[in-house]
Formats: sequence, C-alpha cells, structure tokens
Amino acid sequence: MARITSTALPATPHASGGAESCPLCGGPNECQLCSTAAYKGPCWCASVNIPEELLARVPAESRKRACICQECVTGFHRKRVEGKLPPILPGDFYFEHGLMVFTAAFLRRRGYCCENNCRHCPYHEPGT
Repeated sequence: MARITSTALPATPHASGGAESCPLCGGPNECQLCSTAAYKGPCWCASVNIPEELLARVPAESRKRACICQECVTGFHRKRVEGKLPPILPGDFYFEHGLMVFTAAFLRRRGYCCENNCRHCPYHEPGT
C-alpha cells in the first residue's frame, strides 16, 4: 500500500490513465477490484468515506471506470478538516501505559488515515 506523502490535490484531473490509475492524479489507485491480479479481495476503499464532492471532480469519461487513489481521498479529507477534528466523545479513546489510544469508531469519524500506525486504524489491514 502506498504511503500518503502529500495533502495537495492535483490541479487538473487525468482522464486517460485506465482502470488501475487514479482519474484525479494519474497515480496507481491500488484498487483490488480494478487490478489485474487474480485475488479480488476487499479493497482499502471499502472502509473509507469518499464524499460526493470529491467524486464530482472525476472527469465524466472516467466515472465508474476508475477509482480515486488513497492519496487523493486522504488529501481531500485533510484539507477539508484542517484544524477541525470531530468532537471526542466518551468511549472514543482509552489510556494504555499513559498513552491515549483512539478507537476505530473515532478514527472512522475523523475520515482519513494519519499514517501514524494507530492501533485501531480502520483504513489499513493488520500488518500493513
């Protein structure tokens, strides 16, 4: 799985990349369903909220033909919530060895992966 290194979204969409390329940035979308691999298991996007506002940026000729990559989805969420986190509710965290550990429910509500290897991250499969 590609590491997310940028929060910027591309200036112009890429419509010519094919099913395995992100229609927004042209990079690999890492989609299990779009890949040519024999294993068609669960995809990273199954546990991510992809807002309609981001889907609307996909060129018409690429809609329902190519998936947006994780970097573009995360960049969109980060830009949208800059400085704003969802409220922390009772049960969203616990303390272990003096450290605050967020639950998967809170991390899912936040809407993106922070790439800090959170224990309960709903955006990565165990061991990745």
